[in-house]
Amino acid sequence: MKTLLYFSTLGILSSILAILFIPFIKKLAIKINLVDKPNYRKVHTSAVPLIGGISIAAIVYLVLIVSGIQLANLREYLPILSSGFVLLVVGVIDDKTDLNAKYKLIIQLLLSFIIALSGTRITTFYGFLGVYEIATWAQYLLTIIVITGVVNAFNLMDGVDGLVGGLSLLGFTMFLISSVFYNDYFLGKISVIFIGAIIGFLKFNLSKNKIFMGDGGSLFLGFILVTFGIHFMEKQHATNNYGYAYGFLILVAFFSIPVLDSMRVYVGRMKQGNSPFKADKSHIHHLLLTAGLTHKKISLFVVIFCMILFFIGFGLISYFSTTIIILVIMTLFWAILKLLLMINSLHEWKSKIKELEH
Repeated sequence: MKTLLYFSTLGILSSILAILFIPFIKKLAIKINLVDKPNYRKVHTSAVPLIGGISIAAIVYLVLIVSGIQLANLREYLPILSSGFVLLVVGVIDDKTDLNAKYKLIIQLLLSFIIALSGTRITTFYGFLGVYEIATWAQYLLTIIVITGVVNAFNLMDGVDGLVGGLSLLGFTMFLISSVFYNDYFLGKISVIFIGAIIGFLKFNLSKNKIFMGDGGSLFLGFILVTFGIHFMEKQHATNNYGYAYGFLILVAFFSIPVLDSMRVYVGRMKQGNSPFKADKSHIHHLLLTAGLTHKKISLFVVIFCMILFFIGFGLISYFSTTIIILVIMTLFWAILKLLLMINSLHEWKSKIKELEH
């Protein structure tokens, strides 16, 4: 009961601080021109401050320090929290000056290597394609590729209001539930602080007087979520707790939508003879926009879709192999995507018919 009250207090405190803090940093962002300006790819018509990531990180680190961190927890999570902060700074610089993608990638690879070096590594495939334990060199390579790939895929989801914030809220809620189930006190504490700060951000992000997450925010949150996921997964594997594949399932279900969508978009761009990194409007949230959904409905749709994938995986985990579960998740994703592409094709045909009539 005391822990529940303490966690609730921390969550409420981080929400209140975010609501109080954001208007001040918003004014500062406008003064230094840290804003997202409208262009042909954007739906907003005026400059919007890019301070979501800065606000969330500042509140989380502040509340963590004020609430006190035990030395053991500090040692365990310091590589993740410090590397996440570095990536936040890189993202904010990118928001301000449009940093070269090559430099961003190099920094992400280095930070991923630091995480792997600190001991947070993918050490098993949990039976996916019949593979369990993997060699140490492969652990490093796989961890670096997964963290870097997932962070960039998560960053690309930041195309409509509330989407990255909503997904992050879901991700940290999953960690909070997991922390209670596995009695991981610090994971629960930091998750509830993130939840409070993200709720405070969403209050502004989904209002008329809005702010955006920015690359700093989406890179930071994507990095924290994937590294927390790997760390949690490996802790359960190391202690041989029943249901150790639960952490693996969280990673697969939660990041399947951004990762599969990014892979689809990259392949589609290359088929058209373009660079895979050339921006366009082919992501899943763009398809949902064309289908007529509002920003809030798109965010809700993707979050619910992510939850469905998780519950399907959770329901199957006692009966089927991880390979079957991943194939089911991929099949469901492609089925929904094909449906959205059909809807978009119908909209295009309607537009062409209207043009011919005029």
